[in-house]
Amino acid sequence: MYFLGVDGGGTKTIAYLFDEEGNLIFKNTSGPTNILENGEEVFRKNLKELLSSILKDINPKDIKSCFGLPAVGEFREDIKILRNIIKDELKIEPDIIVNDVVIGWAGGNLARDGIHVVAGTGTITYGRKGNKDIRVSGWGSIIGDEGSAYYIGYRTLNEVSRELDGRKRKTDLTKLLFKKLSLKDHLDFIEFIYDPQKDRRSNIASVAKITYEIAKEGDKKALKILKDSAKELAITVTTANKFLKIKKPITVTYSGSVLEKNDIVREEFINILEKEGYKVEPPKLSPVLGAILLAFLSFGNKEKKGKFINKLLEIYKEENKL
Repeated sequence: MYFLGVDGGGTKTIAYLFDEEGNLIFKNTSGPTNILENGEEVFRKNLKELLSSILKDINPKDIKSCFGLPAVGEFREDIKILRNIIKDELKIEPDIIVNDVVIGWAGGNLARDGIHVVAGTGTITYGRKGNKDIRVSGWGSIIGDEGSAYYIGYRTLNEVSRELDGRKRKTDLTKLLFKKLSLKDHLDFIEFIYDPQKDRRSNIASVAKITYEIAKEGDKKALKILKDSAKELAITVTTANKFLKIKKPITVTYSGSVLEKNDIVREEFINILEKEGYKVEPPKLSPVLGAILLAFLSFGNKEKKGKFINKLLEIYKEENKL
């Protein structure tokens, strides 16, 4: 028996395949698989690119899978539609299809009670207490995703647009952004944002890294945008626990580039929540390994559970040099 885990995202998608002894057989990465943001054609293309090379050599009946995908729970007949596409493109029957935040939660605290925040290109928070669960945020880039890389990028570009036309006093934010993006004037600025050759959501989200660099150089506007991001992410956690009512200290884990790589956002996020009695910890496993764990817990040999989880922990530590 093999266990397949897929972590879909707004920028990239990751897949791992394990055997039942906990040995990593295959891993691969492809482009985004948010069917609402990227469309069905892109979804199909990237899914096929991700897995077709390995699945052609394995009997589909020997695979137990968990797909963590963006947009699950966000449109009618979502599971049915996604299941049919997966079967059509990969010739396997997907066993578990959940929102990608669920596999983040499973990896974050080994599928135990707690709350998990995904803050990458987009944002969504998931919490579970026993059989009770809740999702907060994750409304997409058009009306939501506060705290995400897209949010940071949008806020930054909006501030710069205001400085460019004089609604706000010009500061180092505009000068540094133009320098880092090699922009000469406002026409370059517009072209960067609306370039039809680029995925607009991913392109705007990429500005978050530059906002972080500018904040590190001491720009107050950039720093405020990042701290506002942390506040928005913390609100999703406290909102989730109003429903769950997990007793403090409540374990909160996280995944996604904004909280994993941006120490300004992460430290502010931790400070806000720790004052409220939450215990914020880095994830024990990556989301894709969380998908593997959910597949194993549903279909694997329970006697091998401890050994299997230890193998996943070892791989995560090795990959992240922990």
